[in-house]
Amino acid sequence: MDRAEYRAALCEGVNEEALVGTFDACRAALEEAKGRGELYTGGVFHYRSMLFAYLEYLTDGRLTETELRDTPERWFSALAPFLKLWPERDGDRHWAYMLPVFWFDEPKGYGHFARALPPEKRCGRIAELYPDKAMSYICHHQAIVREGLLTGDRYQFISVHENILFSYFETPRDRERVNIRRAGGRSIEAEKWAAEDPDSHFKRFPESPDENFHIIETVIEV
Repeated sequence: MDRAEYRAALCEGVNEEALVGTFDACRAALEEAKGRGELYTGGVFHYRSMLFAYLEYLTDGRLTETELRDTPERWFSALAPFLKLWPERDGDRHWAYMLPVFWFDEPKGYGHFARALPPEKRCGRIAELYPDKAMSYICHHQAIVREGLLTGDRYQFISVHENILFSYFETPRDRERVNIRRAGGRSIEAEKWAAEDPDSHFKRFPESPDENFHIIETVIEV
C-alpha cells in the first residue's frame, strides 16, 4: 500500500455549478478504481482556489515515482479544464505531488492498514508556513517520524508543497491512536519541536485565527 497527497490550483473565473458536476465525475472514477482493487480510500478537499487530494493505493509493490505523479492526472481527468498547470522537470501536471512530512503509522499492506470500522468522515486541513520557518517545521517533524515514539491519530498524514501543508485525517480521531514503533517512552524529538515555539511557524487563515491548521471542505470521499 502507498499513500500520497496532491495539490491543484483552480483557474480564475471557474463556473461553480460546472465544478460540482465535475466532482461527481471524479467521485465515480475513484469508485471505479476501488472496484478494480487499485484504491482503498481517498478524497478531494477544497479551499478557495486550491484543491487537495489524498489517495491510498492498493499495490503489490511500491509505485514508481512516475506512477505516483501521473495517477491523479488519469483519475481526475474531468477536472483538467478547470485547473492550472504546475511546471515539473519531466512535464507540466495539473496535480503537484506533495512531499510527505509527518505521520503516526506506516502502512505495511491492506491487512495492516484496513479500518476496523469505516470513518464517520474523511477530512482535510491546511496550513501556511512562513517561508523562513518551513525547513524548521519539516526537519523537526521528520525527526519525530524517524524516532517513532510520538503517539497520535493513526491515519493522519501531512505533506508539503511550497510552503503549504495539507493534513488528511479521519473522524472520530481517537478511534485508533498508535506510534510507529509501537512502544512507550518519551519523545525527545517532540519536546525539541515544542521548544521551537510551534505557533511562530504558521501564518494563520482568517477563518481560523486561533488555530495553526484550518479545516477545509470535503468535496469527494470514497
